[in-house]
Amino acid sequence: MFRYHVTMNRDIHPNVRALLRAAVLIAACVSAAGAQIGGPKDTRPKTAGEGTAKAAPASASGRVEKEGVRIDFSARPREAGKGLRAGEDALVTFSVTDARTGQPLSGVRPSAWVSSRRAEEPPSDEQCKDKIRTFMGGLLSARPDADLNSYLLLTLNHDSTISVINPLVSFSRTQLESLITLPGTGADWVLSPDKETLYVTLPEQSSVAVVSTVTRKVLTTVPLGEKARPMRIVLRPGGRQVWVGLDGSLSVAVIDLRTNKLAGTVAAGAGLHQIAFTPDGRVAYVTNSAADTVSAIDAEKLVKVADIPVGKTPVPVAYSKASRLVYVAAINGTAVSVIDPARQQVVKSVPVKRGTVALRFDPTGRFGFAVNQVENNVAVIDASSGEVTGTVEVVKGPDQVTFTDRYAYVRGTGSEKFSLVELSGLTKGKFTAVDVTAGQKAPSALPAEIGVSDMIATTPEGNAAMIANTPDGMVYYYVEGMMAPMGTLSNYKRRPYAAMILDRSLSETTPGVYTVPVRLKSAGRFDVSVLTGQPRIAHCFQMEVASSPDAEKNTPGVALAVSALFDGKQFKAGEPVTLRFRVSDPATGGPLKGLQDVQVLAFEPPGIWQQRQWAKEVGEGVYEVTQTFPRPGLYKVMLRAASRGVTFADLPATSVPVVSGAEASEK
Repeated sequence: MFRYHVTMNRDIHPNVRALLRAAVLIAACVSAAGAQIGGPKDTRPKTAGEGTAKAAPASASGRVEKEGVRIDFSARPREAGKGLRAGEDALVTFSVTDARTGQPLSGVRPSAWVSSRRAEEPPSDEQCKDKIRTFMGGLLSARPDADLNSYLLLTLNHDSTISVINPLVSFSRTQLESLITLPGTGADWVLSPDKETLYVTLPEQSSVAVVSTVTRKVLTTVPLGEKARPMRIVLRPGGRQVWVGLDGSLSVAVIDLRTNKLAGTVAAGAGLHQIAFTPDGRVAYVTNSAADTVSAIDAEKLVKVADIPVGKTPVPVAYSKASRLVYVAAINGTAVSVIDPARQQVVKSVPVKRGTVALRFDPTGRFGFAVNQVENNVAVIDASSGEVTGTVEVVKGPDQVTFTDRYAYVRGTGSEKFSLVELSGLTKGKFTAVDVTAGQKAPSALPAEIGVSDMIATTPEGNAAMIANTPDGMVYYYVEGMMAPMGTLSNYKRRPYAAMILDRSLSETTPGVYTVPVRLKSAGRFDVSVLTGQPRIAHCFQMEVASSPDAEKNTPGVALAVSALFDGKQFKAGEPVTLRFRVSDPATGGPLKGLQDVQVLAFEPPGIWQQRQWAKEVGEGVYEVTQTFPRPGLYKVMLRAASRGVTFADLPATSVPVVSGAEASEK
């Protein structure tokens, strides 16, 4: 469906994927700030002084030393002078060092959770360990207030939807959290720096959809002009704009992230376009496949400064931070052109064979992988010498490559396998690959559905990846060191065109220092539980959050109370029934009107069957869905509203007995 219309003389699949972007699993159901602490307002009885606008703690901190390791915890407001107060954002930090030498311990990747505590005394070591075991179980009924390790998998699907899948929830086959409906079928996408907004190109609609990852709804669409065909989309360094290649036109489009409106279009050249930037974001390089040129564009002024001649049918383009040069591959050419940004001209040509359809550099910027779909190999360009230092034979019809710190992953359109290349071997002259099966069918089984967006996404752990398979309608989870995927994630009969990870977990910002932003949703006492792997250390730190009347009154999405109007009733299997809920403010008891994101989950424990639907308001604070239960049994029905900070785990489930028609008649 999103194929390259590039003429090639032999053996190159017409649906070339010249751009590769790692398919990404997206961090769990948490707030725009990264995670949310709290959710519904605390309706328990208040202790003396609690719940009033007393002075907020300036910060929270703690230290523990075990097994020769020191862990320092801190939680500080992101805005100076705010204090730890409900409705504000905070930064949670763990510093992990050697207790004897004080040296930072890098690569530890601690796991952490935040949970409310009603008891005056903090948990004992055993109680803390029990709490952590419960959270690691991943059950909906035992979720923390904020999971600081979570991520979500997003897939861009054939039926104009985006699946939001939580791979970390132990909910049998019901890991689908949300389904976002788009105005058209998406081709490529990019995430905003704050991870709150997703931008999706819609070629048939000549527009870009702007999607909230918080409410999981389309916020708006940005029209790009009649007959424009937006395909590839990239984030400009600095995070202020996204740039969109308009295939078949003579220009690219620029969208302002502050307004979500078109900032302008910039002249480029004819053909298909890929876009790369210098690290400072000042210059964009746009390939023009039909013009055999690369346009250098002043990204501040939105003015083209040069058209640089390169090889035949240029599409792939990449910047190397090691050499500080721009590399352009020509699909029907026999060289990779090297451009000096200081001179805006080609300073070197690296000989390669015809058929290079993708080009990307490893995380160090030293080794460039030129993926050749004709030769079924990868030419490795060493940026330090500007030469091809070796070639790696890979799976049939390779079209994209992505990286972890240790490996390159190469996907093939003509194979159900992918190739793994160990990066450390490249410096030793070892140019070999291991092929790993990730599916039953090759992407070429559905040639019209080979697109331009990344199908392989690496996970936050850095040693695993999610591999989306379009014909299978599945995503395969692979851990490095294994010879086969560790598991599969269903995409619920939808064919993925792209995969992405939404990561909101702790990240190592400096050696031994792990941080994550957190939204403080409610006041009270909280345990901050942390677990390290080697050595295995479990500990619960404490944090207090002061109440904030203004924040809790004015910030949308702090609480709701739900009454299931069908509670106590039983229904017939196979017949549509109406499920109504009365939603109210727990503080005033008044109806909550106008909510646009009330979602209802019906499932058969322990996860045999499930269905999620958006509810519509049919009266003041009354919302309903029409539900058909497939067979007799005892079902559970749950409700959530992201705009009110309420997840499925925050409210009790309603049990619904469902009987056969015969049983109902007898009764």
